[in-house]
Amino acid sequence: MSSRRTSVDEKSTAVEGAAAAGGAAPEAAGQRIPSLKSKVSSGRQSAHEMSRHSITHMRNISSSSNLHRDSDAYMADMVHRLASQDYIVEVCKALMAYGAPTHRLEDNLSMAATKLCIQASFQYLPSCMIMSFNDPDTHTTDLKLIKEPTVVDLGKLLEVQQVFKDVMHNKYSLEEAMDDIREIRNRKNKFNTITLILMYGLAAVAVGPFAFSARPIDFPIQFLLGSILGTLQLGLATRSSKFSHVSEVFGTFVTSFAARGFGSIMTSAGEPMFCYSALAQSSIALILPGWIILSAALELQSRNIIAGSIRMVYAIIYTLFLGFGILMGTTMMGLIYPGATNDITCHMPSYWDAGNYSWALIYTRFIWVPIFTICLAIINQAKFKQIPWMVLISFCGYQVNFWSAIRFRQNIQVANALGAFAIGVLANSYSRLRHGVAAAAMLPAIFVMVPSGLAATGSLIAALTSANQITDDTTGVNIINNGTQGFTNAQFTTTTTGSNVYSGSIFNVGYGMVQVAIGISVGLFLSALVVYPFAKKRSGIFSF
Repeated sequence: MSSRRTSVDEKSTAVEGAAAAGGAAPEAAGQRIPSLKSKVSSGRQSAHEMSRHSITHMRNISSSSNLHRDSDAYMADMVHRLASQDYIVEVCKALMAYGAPTHRLEDNLSMAATKLCIQASFQYLPSCMIMSFNDPDTHTTDLKLIKEPTVVDLGKLLEVQQVFKDVMHNKYSLEEAMDDIREIRNRKNKFNTITLILMYGLAAVAVGPFAFSARPIDFPIQFLLGSILGTLQLGLATRSSKFSHVSEVFGTFVTSFAARGFGSIMTSAGEPMFCYSALAQSSIALILPGWIILSAALELQSRNIIAGSIRMVYAIIYTLFLGFGILMGTTMMGLIYPGATNDITCHMPSYWDAGNYSWALIYTRFIWVPIFTICLAIINQAKFKQIPWMVLISFCGYQVNFWSAIRFRQNIQVANALGAFAIGVLANSYSRLRHGVAAAAMLPAIFVMVPSGLAATGSLIAALTSANQITDDTTGVNIINNGTQGFTNAQFTTTTTGSNVYSGSIFNVGYGMVQVAIGISVGLFLSALVVYPFAKKRSGIFSF
């Protein structure tokens, strides 16, 4: 123990001596050596600072991790938002392109935006949709203008609507839906141009008996004139943008000129061999603005004032263009051949006369409605599985319209409203029970009812009146106010009641079309109310 203490004392004495000896030199050099106490305290301060910096660093790491997680969530939200906007743009283009009910576009797109949890507002104009996407985080707005011309395609409309419903019911992701819509839009048409031109001719034949009292002898000429019009519309108008601006006027000019020429051929008994009125009207039935003016009436009734007003004015002006073309063709034939026919009714043979509403109506009128509906379905690119339902709905709607028109001779609007109500109930019931598209199923039926006969009849007789005044300075005749009844019955109504609805003026034909379209639109809205009293909760109503 004494040796250990001696060694410790010696070591401590040696250390103190070394420290004392070594401390003189720095002091002599003017330098200051920190004491042991200051070293200890600086060491404690360094440890405290390290501990504080370490805690701060850990807090920064934690906050950066939270920030990273927040940025990931923000990026995921941005990706979803942009994908939702792209999907809404694509589905809007497809619906506008294939003839979806325009008065329901805004509601359907708003429902889709709500489903996808994005803020958006929509304003529809004819062939144009204005979209506003709002970002509540950045307080910015993305405005898009979508322009898409409408070409009715009932088959593709069915597929696009099915994709829309699958997204609304969470069966499709947005990526899958957009891929399907692009594939639908890039697909070629189901029927080629040659087939469609032949269907134009066959549709002109089919619409003649039940709408314009055409006879079997008129069928070949009707097919020829209808095919000529189809060639002009589908062949020349699609290849030349300049000709497309005057294709309708030129088509009505050619068909009315040829129809009056054929109608002027007399038999040995001194009667016209062909029915001029049936030839002139049936050939242009497919280019009449029935769908346009019906859409305008529906938009106005659904409070879409801007789009409805624009489309209504366009439909009336379009009708006046057609009337002007008929006037030019009729007048030109009258100038070339002064003995051209002025007969506006068809002379019915006994085997084709169904004036007493006998069983002859089956083959003189009723059987032609399904044939015309099939032609319309093919022209509008419908799928084969859709055609039976279209035929059934069209036939039932025509039956209601036909028999109610006999009862309401003084007000054809009531008959059109009842017929449209029957069509709407059947089509919406088909949509609800069979999960189809009501708009596609009822569109051919509406083409049967929408004033195809009315527009052509008024234009034709007004044009004939004007042509006679130009060439012979003769007085005009009363204009028939319901083409779907046929010329014989409608002429009987005009003569017995003394009605002079249009007074021989082409400018009043548009007013007559508006009257009939309003009756149809009321019937369609009432039918949707009956079948969908509370509308649809998870997807939009694709119904006229």
